Amino acid sequence: MRDKRLFGTRGIRGPIATKVTPELMLKLGLALATHVGEGEIVVGRDTRTSGEMLQHAFMAGVLAGGCDVVDIGLAPSPCVAFTTKELGAKAGAIITASHNPPPDNGVAFYGADGMEYLPSQELDIEDLVLNEKLKLAGWDSLGRVRSYPRATSRYIEAIKRAVKVKRGFKVVVDCANGSGSVVTPYLLRELGCKVMTLNSHPDGHFPGRAVEPQPWNLGDLMNTVREVGADAGFAHDGDADRFAAVDENGKFIKHDALIALFARLAVGAEKGGKVVTSINTSVAIEEVVAEAGGRTIRTALGDIHAAMLEHGAIFAGEPGKIIFPEFGRWIDGVYGVAKMLELMSLEGKPLSRIVASVPDYPMYHEDFSCPDERKAGFMENIRKYMLEEVDGIRDILDIDGLRVNRKDGSWLLIRVSGTEPKARMVLEGRTRAGAERLRDIGLRGIKKFLKQ
Repeated sequence: MRDKRLFGTRGIRGPIATKVTPELMLKLGLALATHVGEGEIVVGRDTRTSGEMLQHAFMAGVLAGGCDVVDIGLAPSPCVAFTTKELGAKAGAIITASHNPPPDNGVAFYGADGMEYLPSQELDIEDLVLNEKLKLAGWDSLGRVRSYPRATSRYIEAIKRAVKVKRGFKVVVDCANGSGSVVTPYLLRELGCKVMTLNSHPDGHFPGRAVEPQPWNLGDLMNTVREVGADAGFAHDGDADRFAAVDENGKFIKHDALIALFARLAVGAEKGGKVVTSINTSVAIEEVVAEAGGRTIRTALGDIHAAMLEHGAIFAGEPGKIIFPEFGRWIDGVYGVAKMLELMSLEGKPLSRIVASVPDYPMYHEDFSCPDERKAGFMENIRKYMLEEVDGIRDILDIDGLRVNRKDGSWLLIRVSGTEPKARMVLEGRTRAGAERLRDIGLRGIKKFLKQ
């Protein structure tokens, strides 16, 4: 397998001053046009301050390559995927850095069926850019731009048709000032919910909170749900491919529990089947899927699309990012929120009681600064260390970092990020004491080899 030089685990991301420059975006637009040959390419963006600048540079490249642009403007990533498929376009592109900090931006590509580009397709784009294989159209065959302002309303209508939600839920929505702001609150109101919003005006400075929808960033959402007596709370990242949920008590619901709930529904509906999840999720998913008659397959972060195709999976998810194949082959946080409300309607009981049906084991996550140039050496050292220090090993997974599974069901994973200069540690114990023991082992190794 060729090594990626521009793309990470999801598209290309980085600072606009040094990596994701207008010059690069121009080349990427030209590369995508070269790759698809002809036809329309759907282009949208999130709320980042650099979004319009980079979108126009990208679109200039697409036009120079002889393809037409369908400009849908400010929209969630899943809306770009949906529109690409609905219009029969050759490809789609979203200008976003997802949950990265405000100075960053990036781009991710979608195929004609709305699925994110697979690693092999991203490498093809890289080859075109880095080896100067870009094809310019003649003056008489340049592409044209057409605006498509109906994209978000069409997307909302499609979700409404796909779900059945009981009217009257009281919900709080935190869109992180991202592109979910122009869709999710409106969708939920049309589904019959009473909606309160937080950080749901578009603002690329992201003034309301850090963009990633993790519990340490969602204190206001959790408090508001409790204070107003809402049935649930929901949160997005910058481009709304991710979503998080909070129950009626203001308690954050683990991402893994959401995956387990929806996986169980999918396996039950199909009376079996394969479920794909990433290397960093709970064994509770495997237990719930097995109990429902299915089988769980683990893959690297950012690889659930390819694994879903390879194994013919009926459902796929990694923390915060879920694919619902019955609606589309893309990660969709907006549809995920609607499906959560559909599940609440179906079960007819509080969200906390629905989630209580999924085993809850102590988990721990922490990120550490790790410059890109140190990642390879760090992982080489930490692998040796983990295999020496962790006892009772049942098996290991080395498809993305190293996950050591112990015989008692506990596990420790250390990996490096594919999109940020970070190393990540995730672990799960069967008991709190067991989790603390694994955490101590992991921290000793990280401090030793990263000198934190």
